[in-house]
Amino acid sequence: MKTRVLVFLVCISVLMSCGQKKTGSSGDGSGRGPQTAEELTIGIYDDAGSVTTWGGGSYSPWVLDAINEKLAGPNPYGPAPKMILAEYIRPVTDDNLVWEIKLKPGIKWHDGTPLTSADVKFTIDYNREGPSNNRYSHHTSSAPRLPGEGITVIDDLTLRVAGAYPMPYFDREPCAELPIVQKAQWENIQDPRQFTGKSIGTGPYKLVDYKVGEYYKLEANADYHLGKPLVNKLNLVVIRDFSTMFTALRSGEIDGAARNLPPEMVEEWSKVPNVTIVKTPYLWGACITLDTTKLPFGDLAFREAISYAINRDELLRIVGLGRGITGTVGYPHPRSFHTSPNNSQPYDPEKAAQLFTELGYVDRNGDGLRETPEGNPINWRILVDASAPLYVRAAEIITEHLGAINLKAHVEALESAAYSEAVNVTGNYNMTVGEFVPHGLADDDMMMVLLFGEQKNDIVPFKERDEAMVAWEAAVSGEERLAASHYLQGLLNKHPRRIMLWYPDGFFAYNNTRYDNYSVIMGENDIFHKYSFIPNEARKGYVLENFN
Repeated sequence: MKTRVLVFLVCISVLMSCGQKKTGSSGDGSGRGPQTAEELTIGIYDDAGSVTTWGGGSYSPWVLDAINEKLAGPNPYGPAPKMILAEYIRPVTDDNLVWEIKLKPGIKWHDGTPLTSADVKFTIDYNREGPSNNRYSHHTSSAPRLPGEGITVIDDLTLRVAGAYPMPYFDREPCAELPIVQKAQWENIQDPRQFTGKSIGTGPYKLVDYKVGEYYKLEANADYHLGKPLVNKLNLVVIRDFSTMFTALRSGEIDGAARNLPPEMVEEWSKVPNVTIVKTPYLWGACITLDTTKLPFGDLAFREAISYAINRDELLRIVGLGRGITGTVGYPHPRSFHTSPNNSQPYDPEKAAQLFTELGYVDRNGDGLRETPEGNPINWRILVDASAPLYVRAAEIITEHLGAINLKAHVEALESAAYSEAVNVTGNYNMTVGEFVPHGLADDDMMMVLLFGEQKNDIVPFKERDEAMVAWEAAVSGEERLAASHYLQGLLNKHPRRIMLWYPDGFFAYNNTRYDNYSVIMGENDIFHKYSFIPNEARKGYVLENFN
C-alpha cells in the first residue's frame, strides 16, 4: 500500500499567505498557512467507485458532489439548504404537493453546454424508472414519491414537480441530496452500473482520470459558477489501511487524511509538527442492530428490555474516551434538523431485569444465568467486523452489561467480507455492533425508507409505528411533518431495532504547510469536500463558523 501511495504521490507547490486561523474555523481566508494550492494529494479510505450515482463510493460522497452537484445544499441534514444549481425551490400549492424549481441562468456542464430543466427532469425520471437503483433513487420513488406524470417542464430553466403525497421538505429531499446528471450523457446508457467513462457535471472539479480502488485525479473547473477553485488539482489516493494512511500523512506523502482519527489518537496527533486537527460535527453513530426478523429479537417488549440493559455512558467513556455524545439521547442523531429534543434510550438495568423476568427469562436451573421461557440456555451471538477494534471492544463491554442481569452473550469478530455476508445477505446473527451512517441517522425521509423495509420483514406487528408512518406521510405543513416525525421517533426509541451507543466527534488531520483553508460543514462529516476548495466568498452560508 505504501508503494501505491508513492506511485501516485505528486509534487506539491503552494502559494504562501499569512494570518491566523483557529482549528475548526470556516476557512475564511485568515489561516496561517497557504490559502491556495496548485496541487494536493488526499488519502481516502474507501474508493468512490466510478464517481457516478450508480458507481458506488457511498463513503466518499463528497467526491461525487465535487463533480455532479445538487439543486440545493450542502445536504438535507442541518440548517435549511441554500441554493446551488437552483435560483429558487418553492411550493406553489398550500398542501406542499407541487413545487417549482427555477435554475440559475448561465450554469454550464463541463463540456460547455448549458444546464437546463430537461436535465433535472431526466435525473428524476432516470433515478425512479431507470435500469438500476442506486443510493439516491429511493428519494424519487419512495420518500418522497415523484410520479413521472407529475413533472412538467415550463421552460429551459423552470419545471414543476408534483408528489404522490405532501412534500413539506422537498427542498431538502431530494433537492439537497440528489446529484443532477446530464441528460445528453446518460439517456442512451442502458446499464449505468457498467459505466466506465467520466461523468460530466457542473461542479468545481472535472474528473480527468481514475482507477477504481486506487486513485482519482480531479482538475479545477475554471468556469465554475461559484468561482474558480482555490486548488487547481486534487489527487485522491485510496488507502484502506488506517496505519498506512496516517504514516503517509506524517511523512508528507499525502497532504490530508479523509478518515476520522480514533479518539485515543487525537492527543498524540495534535502534537505532530505541521499537522492541524479539526473537530467536526460528525453525523455518524455506533449502534447495536437487532435481527428483528427472528424471535425473540423482533418482540417489542424484548427490544425495550435489551435497550434498558446497555450502559451508553460507560461505552462513550471507555471506548469513545468521552469524545462524542452519549447514545442515551436516542435516535436519530441529535444534531439532525428533524430530531425530537425529547428522545431518549435510557439505561436502567433494574427495569431491564424486570422486563426479562416478565417475559419468562428466568434462572430455572440455579446456574446464575437466565434461560429462555422454554428452558433453553442462552448464548446470544454478537457479530462485529474484526477490522473495527472500537466496535469489538464495545461488543465485549455489552456482553458484560447483559451479564450483569444474568444474560449470556458472546462476541464473534469476523473478517469484513464474512461479516457483511452474515449481516446483509444470510441474516445469520442475533445482534451486531457497527456504525450507522448520516444518511440513516439524520435524514427524515430516509428514516421512512428504512421503516418501509422493516415493515416487510417484521416477525411481530408494530401497529403503533405503522399508524404513525401513515400520519407522517399525510402531514401537509413542515410543522405537522416534524410533529409526526417526533411522535414516530418516540416509538422507535421505546422499542428500538437499532440501539444507539454513542455519537462520536469527528477529528480530521491535514498538513497545514500545504494548504490551510479547509471548512467545516454540518453533515459533510470531514473537512475534505468541495466547500473547502471553492472561493471563500462563495462558502458563506454553507460553512459553520468556529465549530467546537
